[in-house]
Amino acid sequence: MRVLRNPLIFCLIISVLICSFADADSLINVPLNPNLSDFNRETYRFVHRLLNKRVLPGIRRGSLPLTRKQVVSYLLEVHRKQENGEIELSTIDQARLNALLAFYREAREFPKLATENGATATTETQSNGRLHVMTMAGEDYRFSFDLRASQQTITHLVDNISEEQPVEGNMFVTTIYPHLYGQVRETFAFTTDIAHRFVYGEIFEDFFPDETKIRQLEGNLKNRTAINGYMKFNLPWFELQLGQETLQWGPGYHDSLLISKNPLAMDMIKFQATYDPVTFTAFTGILEDMAEDINDKYISGHRVEGYFWNRFGFGLSEVVVYGSRFEPGYLNPVNIYLINEQPISRADGRVPGSGDNVLMSVDMRLRPIDNFEIYGELMVDDGNPAANFKHWDTKFGILGGIYLTDPFGIPDTDFQAEYAFINQYAYTHVNPVNVYKHFTTPIGHKIGSDADNLWLELRRRWTDKLETVFGYELERHGTGDIDKEHPPDAPKDDVWTPLSGITQSEHRLSVGANWVIIGRYSIYAEWTRVWRRNLGNRLDVHENANEIEAKFISRIPW
Repeated sequence: MRVLRNPLIFCLIISVLICSFADADSLINVPLNPNLSDFNRETYRFVHRLLNKRVLPGIRRGSLPLTRKQVVSYLLEVHRKQENGEIELSTIDQARLNALLAFYREAREFPKLATENGATATTETQSNGRLHVMTMAGEDYRFSFDLRASQQTITHLVDNISEEQPVEGNMFVTTIYPHLYGQVRETFAFTTDIAHRFVYGEIFEDFFPDETKIRQLEGNLKNRTAINGYMKFNLPWFELQLGQETLQWGPGYHDSLLISKNPLAMDMIKFQATYDPVTFTAFTGILEDMAEDINDKYISGHRVEGYFWNRFGFGLSEVVVYGSRFEPGYLNPVNIYLINEQPISRADGRVPGSGDNVLMSVDMRLRPIDNFEIYGELMVDDGNPAANFKHWDTKFGILGGIYLTDPFGIPDTDFQAEYAFINQYAYTHVNPVNVYKHFTTPIGHKIGSDADNLWLELRRRWTDKLETVFGYELERHGTGDIDKEHPPDAPKDDVWTPLSGITQSEHRLSVGANWVIIGRYSIYAEWTRVWRRNLGNRLDVHENANEIEAKFISRIPW
């Protein structure tokens, strides 16, 4: 990593790390990106369901990802309560619990041997576990290589168009997912998780927009590659992680305002410490930008989150984006960026204009009764909303939602509703290097600036394997954009406008079904009816379409 160019500092860090010892079952994180792994989405959804039913105590669900160790501890706690008669799960939830416990079996058994000491196995033979192509295990280590493959079909059919020719047809995606990971003793772990895609047919550019392109191999067959890879060390007081990873901060289930799982994984140094009931996270990472004149761009952030009385969670986060130089002052994990940004950035002759880009957020979630959660997040990018709410430099976003499990007594059902609004100039910056994005994707909510989003979803499980999903989503965009800063010649007392100019809107009504055998394979299919109005912020340019998506993913060997 570029932030560790000094070999002496790097050697000192490694020397400290390998001398440290602490207890751990599995340090590897459960990935957040569903396009990079398998069964992680089922894991998080089930943990969230257990938490909302209050069969689990309060956990730091606003500082993701979770580790396998944490997931296993939550599942085992629920299993113990079920065995002791303290709680009662539905038959389907009990089956899902057992399946996930089997899938994460190695995490709770480490360092127990999977094979004879020092031996190598070609496949894992347990009928209900994590399948490996190869695994090596000894008294104090385990190394594994997993392989998965998926086939995905995406169909766009446009039946009503104004003016221009629609983009429609069938896109096919064949993906290979090699995964190499391991753990030595109880202090060190590593993982490299890769998704290499072969994309063919009609190429829809809004899929996998920032993933690596291997242009030498491209013709009618396109290549896209994403990767998460890091090392993690478990120290006596905190965990230290070096490498590429995706984070998500905040209470939102559909998306987050400050740090979301939408961008590609970024190179980072991260540490995290938990002293119940509080978790503290800090990181510094490298950002990338498609502009040719932006070469050095960084992000630093920290978050403190607490969960109290098993019903109320609270989080406070702060992030700074800066460029044109690396700033050691932001490495301090307990620094207050809002205060220190002034002397740090403006004292540096390479930082023109308004300095670096500092954003903050505060969030909460409240469970007044079992099975019902209310949550919200406020993000402030700049300005002072309390002093002058309508001034153009008041940049902010809001997010709120509800989550109901088993609503109206319907078992094995989840209902979620979430709304987000981001005003006209939030995420933008007068200095292009400080715009709040990684490659072309906002680091925060996917809708970007000058937009809002309403998301509703109803999930119903009929068996432990079969689930149906009904969804509705409305997304609206004004003429603002994350790369469109406030005009420099505009009046000083200019105001921001909600969904400025001609508003583009998109309504999506979807029906889908999942068939999942955890640890083996999953099948997903969805039909979506789409209504787009004022396409491209052009008046009376409309489009109606059907979108059909089907995906099959399987572990190898099956």
